[in-house]
Amino acid sequence: MYRSTVLTCLFSVACATASQQSDTGLHPTHPSIQATVRVLDATTGTGVANVSVENTDGETASTTDEGQALIPVSAHSTFELRLQKEGSIDHVIFGPTADQDFEYVTFFASESLMNTVISMLGLSPAPDTGLIIVGIDYDDLSPAVGATASIGSAHDNPWLLGQMGPVFGDTITAGAMGMVAFSSVPPGNVSVNVTPPADAACSAFPGGGEMPDVPVGANQVTVVTFHCR
Repeated sequence: MYRSTVLTCLFSVACATASQQSDTGLHPTHPSIQATVRVLDATTGTGVANVSVENTDGETASTTDEGQALIPVSAHSTFELRLQKEGSIDHVIFGPTADQDFEYVTFFASESLMNTVISMLGLSPAPDTGLIIVGIDYDDLSPAVGATASIGSAHDNPWLLGQMGPVFGDTITAGAMGMVAFSSVPPGNVSVNVTPPADAACSAFPGGGEMPDVPVGANQVTVVTFHCR
């Protein structure tokens, strides 16, 4: 049962194989790189087909039966991709880019499933607010135990996905998933910071450096990822 509980909580934790905020659209003077997005079902871990993936230039791609879509984003800038499917809350994945193609894997769930997870914690998110998921892993995708996440905005108590399901906390503990979640975040651009574990350094994925301010929308999940080494 506990394993099932954890799986149902994995609705938006991102895994992935500039201190100043940049323009999130495809920049006319920046070359394009390719983002491979893999969208996985939160309860089964299998690919989710027919998810619409849209970049800030309005270009769209649809995921295959394996949950994979390929879409261009600007190099040396930021990327912002919106994932949509009927019956699911919008997910936005965001981060800085460098000059290399990259792969981004994210879990996806229905709005009802996500509401169930929130209710397990006894939270009542404020209306017209968003949810930020901060993924923090080492380069081999193992959780960065000891890393702490914070955001520069109002929010409910942050929470983790522990071995027994969701628990409150802002620091990744042994046995927990490599993520921290913040609900009831008002819409706007929000700073996200990570304090790394001892003897490690963490940077924004995939481009490195600090995470630019993160876009939060009403009734939307925004996912960002940090890698530590």
